[in-house]
Amino acid sequence: MSTMIPDSQSSRIGTPFDEAILLVNSRSRRGKEEFEEARLHLIGQGVRIRSALHTRHVSKLIKEAEAAIAQRQPLIIVGGGDGTMNAVAGLFVGSKSTMGVLPMGTGNAFARDLGIATKIASACEIAIAGAPTNVDIGRAGDGYFVNVATVGLTTKIAENLTDPMKRRFGRLVYAIALVRAYREIRPFHTILKTENGTQEFESIQIVIGNGRFHAGPFPVLPDASILEGKLSLYAIESRTKSELLKFALFMSGGRHVQLNEVHSEHCLGGTLTTRPQIPVTVDGQIAQTTPLVFSTVPRGLRVMAAPGFFPATTQPK
Repeated sequence: MSTMIPDSQSSRIGTPFDEAILLVNSRSRRGKEEFEEARLHLIGQGVRIRSALHTRHVSKLIKEAEAAIAQRQPLIIVGGGDGTMNAVAGLFVGSKSTMGVLPMGTGNAFARDLGIATKIASACEIAIAGAPTNVDIGRAGDGYFVNVATVGLTTKIAENLTDPMKRRFGRLVYAIALVRAYREIRPFHTILKTENGTQEFESIQIVIGNGRFHAGPFPVLPDASILEGKLSLYAIESRTKSELLKFALFMSGGRHVQLNEVHSEHCLGGTLTTRPQIPVTVDGQIAQTTPLVFSTVPRGLRVMAAPGFFPATTQPK
């Protein structure tokens, strides 16, 4: 069920944004419960909420976001998980609107990239009075991604995740899905072409990252960044599933790039071809199949980030 709440009449305060649109995916793990808390907190901070919507239908959120961006609303605050952020972020590219982020999902990797904690009060404060920052956004086929596009093991994990499981087990759901995915994954032949050259190998996992983190708190690469103007990429070059166990032990701090079985690079874009064709997971959602054309839009998305989270030299003038 969708709910639209009329404009609030709250007084304004001296923040970078004193009015906003609030859009929340109530299907996300904590969206339904935290929608009202977020709305009241924003009003309590003196923000005029021009409209507030919570809905289980992402298509409705997209429609409302499109309308608000067309009207050049300065700040549109979006609540949900990485899939929700993926669904609407591309709409902001080239627009005059800024995107606020309220992490209400299970992984919340995009919010982590921006230094936004999951506590809703803190996230609301950053959304209205944080640091307006232009960050990179990736392209996968005809769509965009804020976190990662992947094939292999992570796609199998995504196939094993369900909304009821996320609500019941929280972040533990990833461990459950991982065990199932490990049993199901099969190696695939890969041809990877970027401006750095062409690589051909057998693989069981490929991750193309726009941001710094994936699979929870783990860096895609040790120096990955959502501000570098390039994508960060790694591939596990192996036909043996046992390599995944060694890989898991090295993920902390991005040490997996030290393994001989791991190919890594930074790139502007390229193409990924596999044999057989396999599904591609984009920000946690299965979106298409290979071959995949991917690229980056440097500093293409304007968002509200945690103050001081990025070095001063990276802030837009």
